[in-house]
Amino acid sequence: MSSRISSVIRTSMAAALLAASAVATQAADIIAPGPYAPVGPESVCAQTNYLGAIQRRFRIQAREVHHDPALSILAISNIRQNRFLPKIDEVRALDRLYCQGTASMSDGRNRTVWYLVEYGAGFAGAFGDNVEFCVSGLDRWNVYDGYCRVLR
Repeated sequence: MSSRISSVIRTSMAAALLAASAVATQAADIIAPGPYAPVGPESVCAQTNYLGAIQRRFRIQAREVHHDPALSILAISNIRQNRFLPKIDEVRALDRLYCQGTASMSDGRNRTVWYLVEYGAGFAGAFGDNVEFCVSGLDRWNVYDGYCRVLR
């Protein structure tokens, strides 16, 4: 009987250590995300519907905020996944994927674009995923803090 109890105790201790290391890893991600991992075309970060949403919404932003209707994102390349935060409970109820890429702009410049995919957070939670993005140097109102910090 005592070997059975010690086996249960060992299993419980192993589970507690595993849970503690997961919490420590998530806490470290908040401070210093990474490592930045290049992704292939099959990656979630590189899905055409997410990249297309960024390009479409940036055209609106360029027209309405920057008053430059000619400014647009021509392509997004060098896509990387920064981190993934799984949903845990009611406090963090959505899976979140943080990505970055290089936006080739219509003005000839290349800028870093940071974006976040929230799974199942589309309109009213019923129409797909939500994508938030920030183009470095073009967050005029600091919606995502300086240098797009919130989406990194």
